[in-house]
Formats: sequence, C-alpha cells, structure tokens
Amino acid sequence: MSEQPSGWYDDPTDPDLLRYWDGVTWTTHTAPKKSPTVSQSTIGMPPQTQQPTAPMPSGSGWHDRPAQGGPGYGQGGQYPYGQQAPQYPYQQAPQYPQAPGTGWMHSGPTTIDGVPLAPWGRRFAAWIIDGIFIAVISGVLINLFVPSYSKMIDDVTRAIEGNNAQAMNTIIGESVGTVFLVGLLSYLIASIYAMAFWVTTAQTIGKMALRISVRRADRPGPLDMGTAVRRRLLQLLSIIPGVSGLYSIVMLLDGLWPLWDEKRQTLHDKIASTQVVLGKQPRLPR
Repeated sequence: MSEQPSGWYDDPTDPDLLRYWDGVTWTTHTAPKKSPTVSQSTIGMPPQTQQPTAPMPSGSGWHDRPAQGGPGYGQGGQYPYGQQAPQYPYQQAPQYPQAPGTGWMHSGPTTIDGVPLAPWGRRFAAWIIDGIFIAVISGVLINLFVPSYSKMIDDVTRAIEGNNAQAMNTIIGESVGTVFLVGLLSYLIASIYAMAFWVTTAQTIGKMALRISVRRADRPGPLDMGTAVRRRLLQLLSIIPGVSGLYSIVMLLDGLWPLWDEKRQTLHDKIASTQVVLGKQPRLPR
C-alpha cells in the first residue's frame, strides 16, 4: 500500500478546516478551507445579489459540502438576516485528497508551492543525530584503513602531557599525509551517507527521526544526484590543507544561516537550491 505524501488535506476531525499531514502523522498546523478574503465576502449584501459559491472543477479533488453549520451562518444553517442557505449535494471525496498549495495556509515561511519549511531547531537536532552515526562509522573505517592515525593521536597526547613542544612539532610535520587522508576519508563517508538518503528517501536517519526532509526549492521529491553533489561542495573546505580556521568559520555561518534567512536556507542549501521542509517527500516516477 502506497504512503500518502505530505501536504494539506481535509481535517478528519473538523470539516471546516484543512490540516497538514507530514507524511507520518497529522500535525497541529490547520487552516480554514477558504482564504479569509474580505473582497469575496457577501455578508451585508442584499439577498438578490448573493450568489452561491461555484463548485470546484471536476477532478480537482475537492467537493462542496453542505452549508449548514459553517462559520458565519445562523442557527439551523441560516444566513444572516434569516435568508435560507443554499444547499448542495455532498460528494464523498477520496480519503485525504491532495490539497492545493497556497501560502496563506501556514503562518510561517513555506516553499513556493506552500509546504511549511522546517524550523532551525529540528534541523539542528537532526544534524546531531546524523553526526553521531557518521562519527561511529568513520571511527571504525579510519581505524581499519588508516591505523597510523591512532598512533599519531597517542603520540600527540603524550607530547601534550609532557609539555614537549619540540616533539609536538615533529609529530605534526610527520603526520601531514595522515591527517589529509583521514580528512578525505571522513568527507567521503559523510557524503556517501548523506547522498544515499537524499536521492532515495530525501531523509537521513536524523531527518526521519525529526520528520523533516530535503527537496529542491522549485519542486518536491528526492534530490537528483547533481543537486546532491552540489549540496556537499561547501564541505570540501574541510580537506584543503591550511584552511582549517576558515572552514570552522564558514561551517558556523552555514549552520546558523537559517536563523535569519527568509527561506530558512543554509549556505549549502543556497549552493544547491534546496530547502528542508516538514514531512516526507513523495516518491516521483523516474
């Protein structure tokens, strides 16, 4: 049985509302079924000028429902001033049909098609979870393929404990190749981990846990390989010798950038034209 993609759907508890489904469960984000546009209101108009709302086009996935009991109506389904509300036949819609994407349905920032963007806190928590997984995997593989790295760490520790600056300089000079190899291996492990998820489910393990996903800014669905590669370009700074200080500053700015960016994008999101949103991504046909 196919999974229902994230989006706005009929609220199963209130027929007057839409509720956001994040791909796993119903969220607390709701919106009225119709935009509260003053210019479309008929309240106070003479009875002869009031026109019933036209039904949605066939195949849109939305259907008119009885007017009785809706917001703005009097007791027993009456319009203000005693006018009887027009009645329309109710058609049973398929379970949770896809809702149209409209930006007014969500109080926070959204994608161009109306999907709520993930808050910074969720992204940070997902990053912590993914970092733990990557650290464990990297530790195992580095000890397996670069055994000299463990010896270098032990030598550095002894030099620090003995306050031996000369020994420290000697170790650093002899370990440049080892440090570069470890950095390259760490980058490749993190990239393979992230990109394997981005191009398949659009969710790393951390994003799954926090119920968020990454997508292209201009369309839903998992990332294509080219976009996934561009999303990892900024991290290449970590393996370039002599720029470790610059890398730390750039990574700090990268992580904090969504706090003031109107599209909640990090710097690597901007490079790849991606955004992180609430919910899962629909599986698109290849």
